[in-house]
Amino acid sequence: MSTVYLAIQISVGRIVALKVMNPGLTSDPAFSERFQREATIVGQLSHPNIVAIYDIGRTDDLNYIAMDYLPNGSVHDKMINGMTGEEALRVTKEIANALDHAHEKGYIHRDIKPENILFRADNSAVLSDFGVAKGIVGVSRMTHVGTVVGTPHYMSPEQTRGQTVDARSDLYSLGVLFFEMLTGFLPYQGEDAVTIALKHISAPIPKLPLQYQAYQKILEKFLAKDPEQRFQSGQEVSAAIEQLDAAAKTPYITSSAPENLSVMALIRALITATGHAIKWRWNKLVNLRWSTSKGFHTKKVSNDSVYGSEIAPTIFATRIQQQTHVNASLIGTGKSLTRALIAFGISVALWCILSLLLQANFSQYLSHLPSLIKSPIQATAGLFLSVPTKQQTNPRANLHSSVNASSQLSLQNSAASVASQHASAQSSVASSSQSSSQVSSTAPTYALTLKVTPDDARIRLLNIANKYKDGIALPSGRYHIELSKTDYKTKTEWIEIKSEPLTVAFTLEPDLEASSNPAKAAIPNIVYGGKNAPALVRIPGGSFMMGSDSNMHTAPAHKVTLKAFAISKYEVTFAEYDYFAQLTNKPLPGDNGWGREDRPVIHVSWNDAVAYAQWLSKTTGKKFRLPTEAEWEYTARAGSTGNYWWGDNEADAKGKANCRRGCSSNFSGLFGSKTAPVGSYAPNAFGLYDTAGNVSEWVQDCYQDNYKNANANGSAIEEKTCAGRVVRGGSTKDNVQHLISSARDNIPSGYLTETLGFRLVMELN
Repeated sequence: MSTVYLAIQISVGRIVALKVMNPGLTSDPAFSERFQREATIVGQLSHPNIVAIYDIGRTDDLNYIAMDYLPNGSVHDKMINGMTGEEALRVTKEIANALDHAHEKGYIHRDIKPENILFRADNSAVLSDFGVAKGIVGVSRMTHVGTVVGTPHYMSPEQTRGQTVDARSDLYSLGVLFFEMLTGFLPYQGEDAVTIALKHISAPIPKLPLQYQAYQKILEKFLAKDPEQRFQSGQEVSAAIEQLDAAAKTPYITSSAPENLSVMALIRALITATGHAIKWRWNKLVNLRWSTSKGFHTKKVSNDSVYGSEIAPTIFATRIQQQTHVNASLIGTGKSLTRALIAFGISVALWCILSLLLQANFSQYLSHLPSLIKSPIQATAGLFLSVPTKQQTNPRANLHSSVNASSQLSLQNSAASVASQHASAQSSVASSSQSSSQVSSTAPTYALTLKVTPDDARIRLLNIANKYKDGIALPSGRYHIELSKTDYKTKTEWIEIKSEPLTVAFTLEPDLEASSNPAKAAIPNIVYGGKNAPALVRIPGGSFMMGSDSNMHTAPAHKVTLKAFAISKYEVTFAEYDYFAQLTNKPLPGDNGWGREDRPVIHVSWNDAVAYAQWLSKTTGKKFRLPTEAEWEYTARAGSTGNYWWGDNEADAKGKANCRRGCSSNFSGLFGSKTAPVGSYAPNAFGLYDTAGNVSEWVQDCYQDNYKNANANGSAIEEKTCAGRVVRGGSTKDNVQHLISSARDNIPSGYLTETLGFRLVMELN
């Protein structure tokens, strides 16, 4: 509907946010009325937690509103980094106060969501975007009976039905936002708006995680299906939060309801109740008696209480009573047991945390510790993390072989074949550990001869650096071979040399699709970049339309012509980067416990990626660098003009990309997502893997807001002072919509995170 610019109101020298209506909507009276209504409504509202309007007008057929400039981002931005329970309560209270003011003035917002709540420099929350707000009294031509206006994930049951809504509908939406700020995800999700709406109408209210159980009662009152059972005003919400804050500061267990207890109080209650339950069981056992008349029975004692009787206790009842309500003698005798349980629990928790920290951040040093210490640490960490094997924790031993073995996985065979090849690759690393770039002269060798039809097919040995030639002498072991030729289907196989010469014959199948797919027909051969260099694909020169006019940051779409170059077939892996880091005494980047070796390296900055490229150039004599933004998009599209390399349908992402939602990824679940080993998904038409998803990739260019100054030859945009670098491709943490080939982000060059990696270009002479 509109675009917001950062501007200066010259008359008073004030920085403002200037909201300008899309010129194409000016002729539509409904949109013009909505735009005018927003200014009219906000102009009547004066509240510290509601955005202020300074000016409204029209010039050169452009409608505009000048309003508060709010520099600290939105709730959506804060949720990316995680919000504490206290912060979520504060924001909820401030927005509830803002809504209370708006409702008193007779206006309903109808579009409460993370993007519409912004923050001032002092971090106070501000409600913005009253574009779809309506008056409680009166009728506007903007909407009609039965019309649904709002954002599906945040709409109340009555709003989804298109019924008349009041202030309580806004409070329901605020409750959805409250849940999302606490948990990081939405309470109701579905494939389409209808499914989501039905869940808002009939699905049960979700439960908060254990650490937020004290907030459950507030959430249930926010999300009640019947408006009569919800909070009736923002002031009522604010009062409930204040009451909860006061209860949370109480240092001891009280007779308050569970929702008014602090987290520490709940923990103390749990420990106390567990101790008494154990005591009750022990009393049952020691007082067990037998008689011919009664059989087995429990002996009664003079100081029986609820814990000494035959009534078993529960850990939490409807109300948790004060400790003084429990029999004093039982508390006295159970003190030592309770203290022992507390000490034991704290010790176990500290040991687990220490083991996780050591394994996640200092795994390379654990091998130097005595086995008596190292083994318990790795065993404990293994309960939570994927702990590397002994061979994996020493990448110096045979890193180059493992790099090639892991990074050349192919998805051209069936899923079962890929799994067996990957398992074989692990064993081949061990068998080939006696040689990297040169075959060991001490081990016996045997001649290998491959007969391929057609006879001019290219033959490569993927898990060692040696170039193939007929009769090449190799030691016993398993070898991963690749057979390729233009217009034929590439074949990858594992063969095993035992204690005798080996001759194997292969026949390549013609690729009947190549003639009808120019991009596929142009798939080039693998390029050898030198020892320790990642596998590279030669990309033919050509022209393409870069960018998209659908987004201001990717516009204008423009023609770019590129020369031929070579680019990494896969994203640079941990195995490849770790080898460089150890040789140059750089710290090894963390892997989040997801695994190293053939997974894409993460937690590397743009500066780290450039340093790796420079080191590779120096050691190989070839020219390596980060791809320019144009080179990256050219190879990512691989001849496609659609949103994705596979076309325009985001539903076709399954099996082609690893992302958070929309890809049906095996590496994404209910509680998060992680990177996949490179090559786990299908390649694009250029034979490149993971150009969509897995990790976002650094490129060479300084970030520009648009392509107005882009170079027609695809060279990188550089500046003396570069505030941010371009990142492309989307990651495992993004939804499928962010994986489109033209999407781009702006990240400072020193920034490193679990979502960022890179691939390299090698210039061709």
